[in-house]
Formats: sequence, structure tokens, C-alpha cells
Amino acid sequence: MRDLDAQETYLADRMGLAFELGDLVGSGPAPQASYAPPYGVVGYGEAWWVARLARDWIGAEFTERGTQFVLEGGYDLGQALSAGLYAGAEAEIVRLGYREEVEVQVPAHPLSTYHYLRFLLLATGQEAELSRIDQGLLLERDRLRPEVGLEKNPAKFLAYSLLERTPLWVVPERYAGLAQAMQQIYARIGKSLSITPPPSGLEFFLTGLEARHEQGDPLAAVLLGDDERKRVSQEILESRVDTLIELPEPEAEGTLARAMCYWYRIAWASYYVALLYGVEPGDWEVLERLREAT
Repeated sequence: MRDLDAQETYLADRMGLAFELGDLVGSGPAPQASYAPPYGVVGYGEAWWVARLARDWIGAEFTERGTQFVLEGGYDLGQALSAGLYAGAEAEIVRLGYREEVEVQVPAHPLSTYHYLRFLLLATGQEAELSRIDQGLLLERDRLRPEVGLEKNPAKFLAYSLLERTPLWVVPERYAGLAQAMQQIYARIGKSLSITPPPSGLEFFLTGLEARHEQGDPLAAVLLGDDERKRVSQEILESRVDTLIELPEPEAEGTLARAMCYWYRIAWASYYVALLYGVEPGDWEVLERLREAT
């Protein structure tokens, strides 16, 4: 088994994703103009979760006036092109994405969630929220970066726990969309599939896993937070999965900041999973082939 505390293990990271993970805070485009309220925001492709998070302070998908943000999200298969048709005639349409004709360039990237979110927060006057997110991410980074050894690095420990297992994300409802976002980041960086339970998760656990656990499915239930849903899920799952992994709440202020810290923690764990498998954690080459095909 590869050693995450050994320098040679990191040779698989040819694109230097570790540096981008470490330098994530403050990265990405910043607004070069002021945008008038009210705001509307829709998100596609890899930017879907940012638009969902924005419901906390931007209530509408589309606006009749003010500013309509369209997060094109890299490879959206053309969905975002028609989004401007739903905005009001008086609304300024601001497109973010990788295409040449957009107003704000955001390259397709496994970590672009932060780039889209940071721009949107700054553009809508949410600097205080961004500060809380950044402070939480910096605290996480200090514990998760490669220089921190296995005994004190929860992301490395999590990666070993997930090795040759399929994660099953159990996430409190207050973190809207986080389970799917973790599934996405784990696939893009860790190069592995995972499971996200449907909204009716308890029935899913009781029935869907009942016939399979005796056959030795290598499932790892990753439980976030500490609410009633988590406690009931844990009681059901402990006899139906290979291992249970509990992730404590991040040291961050506010639901949005804690959601982003969880996402960041899984991004680091996914990075280490890729290294344990000896594969490139970045996905630039895969996305380039997709771009050529479409």
C-alpha cells in the first residue's frame, strides 16, 4: 500500500493539484464592476451547487430587473445558453464560465465551486459571509495539507478508510445539495464512485442495503453532523456497511461556511484517495477530451 507520508507517493500529482488545494482561498476571478440588485442566479454543469447555495441570500432564479447571474459551469451541454431568455428585459445578464464570449471567465476545474461562489458573494455584497468561509477553509487547510502527517491529518485518515470501499454520504438536511457535491468532488478528484441516498434515506437504508450487506459489499458510510437523522441512520447502517466514519462539524461560523468546509475536507480526502490508487488527481486531460468531442 502506498504511503501518504512518503514523498514519492505525490509523483502521481503531475498537474500540481495539491498546490491549488492549498492556495484555494482568494483564488478565482473577482468582480471588476458593480452589479445592481435585485439579483437572480441559475447554475448549470459544475456550477449547479453554487446556485443552490445562493438561495440563502438570493431568493430568485430569475429577475425582471437588476442583475441576472448565469453560472454556465463548464460542460453544461448548452443549457445555459437559453437562460437569458427567462430574465426580464431590464435585467443585466452576467455569464460566468469557460466559453470565450462570457463576461467572466471561470475555467472548468474540480475546485471551481469555490471560484463561482467567491465571485457571486463579492458581486452581491456578501463580503462578511466570504470572510467566514475563508477563515474556515484556512483552518481546514492547516490540518489537511500533505505536510501534516497521517496521525494528525483527518483527510489522510479518511482516504485510507475509503480505500477499496464505496462511500455512502449521510448529510444533514440543513446542508442543501452537499451530499451530491461531495459525490461530485469525490468522482472528479478521487476517480471513484460513491452513493448519495435519496431524500427518503431511512427507507433506502432499510430496504436497499438489506439484501446486499450479507454479500460483503465494501461500503463505507460517511456521516456528517450530529442530528436525529444521523443518529437513526447510524443505528441502521452499523450492521449493513463495512465501516462507519463520522465527520465532526468544522470550526466555521454559519451553515454556508461549514458546508464549504465539509466540501473542502472531502476534496482533500479525494486527492489522497487518488494518490493511493496511483492516478492523477486532476481532470484537465479528461475535460479536454470532452471539450473536443462536444
